[in-house]
Amino acid sequence: MFAIIVVLTLLITAHGNEVIVNRTDLLCSGHPYYNVSLTAYYPDFASDDEHDYLDMRGKKLRTLQNYLDGRDEYVTVAMDFSTHLPYGTRICVPELNEHFGKRIPLQVRDFGANLRGSEFTRLDICVRNEGDSYDNAVNRLVTVYV
Repeated sequence: MFAIIVVLTLLITAHGNEVIVNRTDLLCSGHPYYNVSLTAYYPDFASDDEHDYLDMRGKKLRTLQNYLDGRDEYVTVAMDFSTHLPYGTRICVPELNEHFGKRIPLQVRDFGANLRGSEFTRLDICVRNEGDSYDNAVNRLVTVYV
């Protein structure tokens, strides 16, 4: 018997250059949590409270826009502390991967009092500024793979 393997590709045009992305690179694996509310937060560098611009271990927040610009290696996300996910746990959101046409490396490195009790129903993603926090791509229902 012969097996036929089909590899789907996605053609993306960026600044006139064609880039072929393997569609399977955008998929996620692990345990899925459906209908998770994705919302955005941003560092407040004008604040005197360092919790407004550092993660739960005092490290700089890594924003989605800095990752997309090639300045950061991952994106900081915040979840409910009661999920007991270890600091730095990698998670995957296929809707973000699809929207941006590449895998977005998310790491759980923060939490917030506003997330308490939400467990796996809410995920906050760090963006560069208030303007970026209004983007529909980061304010929607998504699937989170852990």
